[in-house]
Formats: sequence, C-alpha cells, structure tokens
Amino acid sequence: PLPPLLGADMFQGILAAVLDRALGKYVAGIDSASLRVAVFSGHVELTALTLRPEALYALGLPADLVTGTIARVELHVPWARLGSEPIRVLLEGVHVVAVPVDVGAWDEEARAAWLWARKQAEVEAELSCMLRELGAAGAAAAG
Repeated sequence: PLPPLLGADMFQGILAAVLDRALGKYVAGIDSASLRVAVFSGHVELTALTLRPEALYALGLPADLVTGTIARVELHVPWARLGSEPIRVLLEGVHVVAVPVDVGAWDEEARAAWLWARKQAEVEAELSCMLRELGAAGAAAAG
C-alpha cells in the first residue's frame, strides 16, 4: 500500500500527468481513467488512447494522420534494476490510417509547424544518443 499522505488515486493522477508530459505529443487520452498501475511490481497499463494528428510530424514522418488508436500500452519498469535492465513496452491494437503529406496544399504556418516538429525529433534523437554514450562512458570509468 501507498503511504497515507499519497493515496492510490492521487498517485495515479500524478503518474498520468507524468506520462502525459512524456507521451502527450503523440497520444491523447492519458488520464487516471485510462491508467492501471501496480507500481511496486513495475506494471503500468494505458488503454484506449488516440493518436494526435501531429504525432507523425513529431516522429519526422511526411504523412498526415487520418485516424489512429492504440488499444493498450503496457509498461514493465524494473525499479530495482532501472539502470541495468530495459523498460519493456508492449503495444497492442495499434491502428493507423495515414496519407502522404500534400506539401503543396500547406500554407506557410503548416509548413513551418511540420519543419519544426521534424527538427525537434532530430534534436531529441541526437540528445538521446549523446546521453546513452555519456552513460556508457561513465559506467566504463566506474567499472
């Protein structure tokens, strides 16, 4: 059980807010109702999520999302071995309908938004790579 100062409902709300910050640019519908948590076992499950129209842009893909849903996202977080074991993510019931981007139909604002999202995705990927390299170098120096 959770400590008395942090009830299960409050914890679930906080976790939903954290997940929404991490995944919110890709999916809508992350809230306490879509979330089931067995936090101490490291099991987190999200259900009935909707992909945001700009989700493919955030991934740098040149496609317009017509519709997209994810029936279930399951996370297994190895709390005790967080630095040495991976976090596992299972996606079920992913349905995406997308069409090629019609760049000619865009106005300048839409083109700028797409370019910005692509650039953000590139920077995030590069930063992630650098952080992994730093972590590996730190582990090698410590070992």
